[in-house]
Parts: sequence; C-alpha cells; structure tokens
Amino acid sequence: MKSSILLFLFLLLAVFLGNAQEFTLTEKYTFVNQRTWGPEEEDRSLVDLVASEDSSTIVATLGITSMELLEDVRITVLPNPGLEAVKEVVKVTFEYIACCANTETYYFLVDHDNQYTALPKIDNLYCDTAESDEHYVFPSQAFGKEGIIVRAELRYSATNGSIKNIHVLQSHVWNDDDFEYQDAITAIEP
Repeated sequence: MKSSILLFLFLLLAVFLGNAQEFTLTEKYTFVNQRTWGPEEEDRSLVDLVASEDSSTIVATLGITSMELLEDVRITVLPNPGLEAVKEVVKVTFEYIACCANTETYYFLVDHDNQYTALPKIDNLYCDTAESDEHYVFPSQAFGKEGIIVRAELRYSATNGSIKNIHVLQSHVWNDDDFEYQDAITAIEP
C-alpha cells in the first residue's frame, strides 16, 4: 500500500511538474539546528531553513510534525516568478507517509535585498487516489495571471492524471495600489 501511494504521488508530481510548475530542486537553501519540540513522546522537531551561502540568516523556523513518519523533504526554487521586486520563490515540502500520505508545503518570496515573505502553509492529503490538491500559482507559471498570486485547487483526470480543471481558492494582487475588487481572479481555464 505504501509503495503504491508513493508511486502514485511520484506520477502525480511528474504530471504536475510537466503541466504547471517550474520549481526546480536546489542546494541554495538547507536546514540547520534540528531540535526537539514539545513532549518527547510526540516525536516533533524544529529546523531552521537558511541560505547555504549565509547560514547566519534564518529564512524560517519550520516544524516537523513527526520525524518517524517523515518520508521526504524537498527544497525547490522558482526563479523569476513574475512578481515585481521578487527574484525567486522558495518552496519547502515535507512529505509524511502513514496509512495515507500528506504534505505540508511552505512558500517564501525572496526580494532583491534577500528579505523573505512567507505565504500561508498549504496542507494536502493523499489517500488511495488523489483527485485534487492545492498549490500557489505564480504569474510566470502555466495558468498564472500577471501580478497575482493564485491559491488554487487543481483537479486531475482519473484516467491520465492531467489537470482537468482549476478551482481558484484565493487570489492576491502583488504590490498594486490601483487594485479594484473586480480585478480579483475567480476562475482559470485549463
């Protein structure tokens, strides 16, 4: 069961990367200072995400829900996301495997002065078959909209895993003083 969930997640990730994501694995960021968090029997840890070149600047302190169930950690980067004054987006994904798989994904916008802005964490749960999951979509990506960060639920076709449709959950205009309510993104066509 565990291997079938992992295989499905790998195929889903491969399809998603081919269709809507240009995040790539990176070694520009790493984790330091792992320490326990909370009661010892809960097996939780905290780690500091830092830039590999300068480990003195902590990007964020992230909690690992369960070290025992932690299957994979991925740090990826989206260069030039198409947002004014943002040079890249750092995406950190913790993948946990139990009877179902779940991911906790953190996104950090990096400006040209190496200041970091965190977006709200996204949690996804995958049991047997995943028909949808949530992601942030940036302007430079497939389905992206100029100057807007979209939090969307991507729904997949059960037959081939391609994106069937996209349901917009939230849209955030980036650095726009002239934003009008009618400019909000409410739907995206795949």
